[in-house]
Parts: sequence; structure tokens; C-alpha cells
Amino acid sequence: MSKSRMELLERLLADWPAKVLSLAGALALSYFYQVNKLEERPMSVPLVVVTNDDFVPASQYPRTVRLVLRGESNAIYAVLEGDIEATLDLRGYTGAGVWRVPVRVEKRGSALGIDPLEISVDPSDVALSIEPRVVKEVPVVPSFRGYLEPGFELAGFRLTPARMEIAGPSSAMEKLADAATDPIELTGRSDNFELRTKVQLRDPLLVLLSSNLVDFSAEVKKALVYRNFQGLELSYVGLRDGLALLEFGTMGAARVAASSVELEAFATGPGLLEADLSNIEKPGVYTVAVSPRFPAGFDVETWSPMVQTVTVVDSDDAPEVLP
Repeated sequence: MSKSRMELLERLLADWPAKVLSLAGALALSYFYQVNKLEERPMSVPLVVVTNDDFVPASQYPRTVRLVLRGESNAIYAVLEGDIEATLDLRGYTGAGVWRVPVRVEKRGSALGIDPLEISVDPSDVALSIEPRVVKEVPVVPSFRGYLEPGFELAGFRLTPARMEIAGPSSAMEKLADAATDPIELTGRSDNFELRTKVQLRDPLLVLLSSNLVDFSAEVKKALVYRNFQGLELSYVGLRDGLALLEFGTMGAARVAASSVELEAFATGPGLLEADLSNIEKPGVYTVAVSPRFPAGFDVETWSPMVQTVTVVDSDDAPEVLP
């Protein structure tokens, strides 16, 4: 080795510990400079739970988690929220109990290929109760809001489908009796109507195994009020010329159903109970049917008398001819 080379090597090796420390310090400064250039971006994403066919969550858990992306500004703000997925993977849990499950973060799409990119998640794990999965078929029931127009009532309804299958943890399924629809508005309605609505499960741990849409049809009719009428005057029609009534009843009663509005406006009078004598051709004693003659919209539940015995004579023989 030449003298000049030896001198160069000696100079390079002179104070080598200090030179190594200086180089390490320079590298550290460069690293911290690069780190300080990185920015942070907070983000919330849905927490997806992946289960097996036998066990499902039986306790509430956060529906979203908070992420913090750390990287170069132009890169992290280009990441779409749908390209980072946070999951609780329960497929490996095959027994009931309380487990602490880590939250896994997976990069997709626009989040792939970014370097540097650090992702922190809060919470990093979740304590979760797990129970056997149970499937059950329950009836669908309507939920109503408001009131029909005054004087009207809901006479009946129909839901299609009438039953739905629901899955969930065993403890919740034991308490489940039915599935209710979204509120169905009744306000202002006075006629039959149809609509499509949804079933909303009150417990977020339960899952519908089919579409949540149901068809609802309702029968609306006048709300009936029952009232008893006493002292109704009996009327007779159809008596032929030359005949007269010698003996007759004059008072009756009826039990009637109608809307409250119709009953309030109704006034009793003659002709509400009527016997038709048009089939009587000669004098004699006859039993004739008595029929109610209330206005349209009135439902006569019962009345009395339903039959009446009358004595018919020649008008010349009657002491007094009925008008």
C-alpha cells in the first residue's frame, strides 16, 4: 500500500467513534424530520362483525370505531372511507361466554400502496358476550300513529307477509314475541287504504332473514254506537179499501247501531216500525210481521214486537175507522 493511501486511511479512522456518532445523529435527524412532515387524519368507519353459523353477539358493541391515519398529507386525504374496513372476526369462537376480540383493520382500494401509512384504531379490542344463534318465526304486527276521522273505526287489517323469520342470540330470542312495523299513519283517514311499510326490529342484535317490507291493507268503517229506543209508534200500511182495524198495538222498541254523528242528528217519529197489511183480503184475525224502517246507515240489531196480531173488520162494522 502506498504512503498516500496509508495516510488517507489513517485520517478516515482517526476519531472513528465520534464520526460514527455524528453519522447516527444525522440519520436520526433525517428520520425525525421525515416523521414530523407526516400528518394525521381522523376517520370513523363502521365496525363489521363476521360470525359463524352457530354463535352470534349477545351484548351491545360499538357500531363504529375511530381510526387515525398517519402519513403524507396528499396521500392520507385521498383515502376513501370505504377503503378501510374494521372487523370483529368471531368465526373462530365456538363456545358461549364473554370474549375480548381484537379489532382488525384491512386496507383496500385507494389505501393500498401508500407508504408510509400508519393506522391506529380506537378501541383496539372489544369485550363481547357470545351465545348460540337461534332462528324463530314470529307474527308481524302493525304499529299505528294518530286517529281516524271522528265517527270511523278500523274494522280489520291484513299484513303480507303475516310472519317473518328472525335470527339472534338465544337469550333475546326467548323474549321475542312479534315483529312490529314502522308507525302507520291513521290521521285523516275515513276509507279503506293500502300501503307498503317496513318491519323495524327493536333489538339491534336481531336480524331479519328476509326483506323487511310488508304490504298493509286496512278496512275502515263508521264507528257504531248502540242505542235503545222505547215508545216507538207502530204504523200500518197497505190496508185495502172497505177494511178497518178493530184491534191493534201502538208502541214498540228497537236497539239500533249507527255512527255517533248520525245518532246525534236523528229524531224519532212515526213509521220506524211498520206492518204491511196489503195481503189481507177479508175480515178476520191475522198475525203480521213488523219490520223496522230506520234511515240508511242505521243497523237495527233487534226490535219488538217482531209480529203483531191484528183484527180486521169491514169498515161498515167498525166503531171507529183508523185513518
